[in-house]
Amino acid sequence: MAVDKCEPGYIASRKKISFLWLFLFLVIGIAIFLVGYLITHTRANIFTVIAVLMSLPAAKRIVNLVVMLPRKSVDRERFDRAKEAAGEGTLLADYVFTSTERIMHLDFVAIKGRSVLALTAPSRQDVSYMKKYFADMIRRTAPDYEVRILDEYEEFLRCLKDVPTALDDIGDEGREDRNLDSGEESRESRVADSGEGKKTHQAAAEKLAELLHSMAV
Repeated sequence: MAVDKCEPGYIASRKKISFLWLFLFLVIGIAIFLVGYLITHTRANIFTVIAVLMSLPAAKRIVNLVVMLPRKSVDRERFDRAKEAAGEGTLLADYVFTSTERIMHLDFVAIKGRSVLALTAPSRQDVSYMKKYFADMIRRTAPDYEVRILDEYEEFLRCLKDVPTALDDIGDEGREDRNLDSGEESRESRVADSGEGKKTHQAAAEKLAELLHSMAV
């Protein structure tokens, strides 16, 4: 069964599907070529042309395998622990993305509160380049968010648990902003303003999650 992008098991599923499609295209191409040869007793026929054309979709699957083969999916237990630590935040897994120069891989990307936390994957890659590229990408698209890219799973979980949710963050900020004039402002107004801030932040977080999802391969 196919697994959606940025879900645990996506990389493993993508490799299996690419292998199956590649095998299917090769079998069909060879079968068409043999049928044409048996009918015409020569390789110079329309069947050979069709068989060659079958290499085009096969080449696409080979590219997919080149991208995914060196990488591994996160296991379900690790994902469940990370999901629990993320709480109401957004958690992306098996995050493979590209620049014009490199193919890069993160085990997890989490959006929680005003922070984006990521965990590097054990794949062979230029980690320094990947960290800089990912951090710069987030800062360009969501400058209000703090970006942290960690190398250790347990440290990633600890930091993710410590990040306040958007609701707590905005609620505290709202209380601090109104300490001086709380006597003049009605309780209903404070609640309304806080709710509006939470909605705005939630919309920004959802937009960032959609952007990150769209950039994954």
